[in-house]
Amino acid sequence: MTILSALQLTKYYGAQDVFSDLEFSVARGDKIGLVGPNGVGKTTLLRIILGLEEPSAGSVQRARGVRLGYLPQISVFPSDQTLYAEMLGVFSDLNQQHEVLLSLADEMASAPDPAELMERYALLEHRFELAGGYEYENRIRRVLSGLGFAADMDDWPVAMLSGGQVTRALLAKLLLQDPDLLILDEPTNYLDLQALEWFEAYLQEWAGTILVVSHD
Repeated sequence: MTILSALQLTKYYGAQDVFSDLEFSVARGDKIGLVGPNGVGKTTLLRIILGLEEPSAGSVQRARGVRLGYLPQISVFPSDQTLYAEMLGVFSDLNQQHEVLLSLADEMASAPDPAELMERYALLEHRFELAGGYEYENRIRRVLSGLGFAADMDDWPVAMLSGGQVTRALLAKLLLQDPDLLILDEPTNYLDLQALEWFEAYLQEWAGTILVVSHD
């Protein structure tokens, strides 16, 4: 199934032609590497795909409802939360479900006849489990650890992270969001060898579509 396609895509700035008449399609599950030297228009193409910039001619079509995730080369992460709180926010629906389950458990403990509450609890817990409710905190720790964040950094304010740490934090959040199309512009710039090896292994297991840009 095609989730994105481009028809006669052209971009120029004044008299400078960046690219012209590009045509391509991206299918669900594709793993694509876009490789080329600096200055040939890779980032410009990504911005057009994402709708952040308009082409000079041609068009980009996206499948209805497709979720895009984007890691730019220069990352900005405005936040007044801690690193872990930002990651936890990805799973806000599951957090809410968990609160409901805790509330029901309290009600059952004091109810004279908890049969109806127990039935409701069992149904909601089953949905919670199917949605990954008992796994998401382990997922957060796995991704943060893989990208070089130790557990004692969970409470660090995002505003205090260095530039490279900000990029890795945004990458972690993108991986946890699990978009349909993950677009990464030079994602390895701030990864050491250990984090790079982890990241490569993680992407090999990625079920969605990936478009990775590199000059190397």
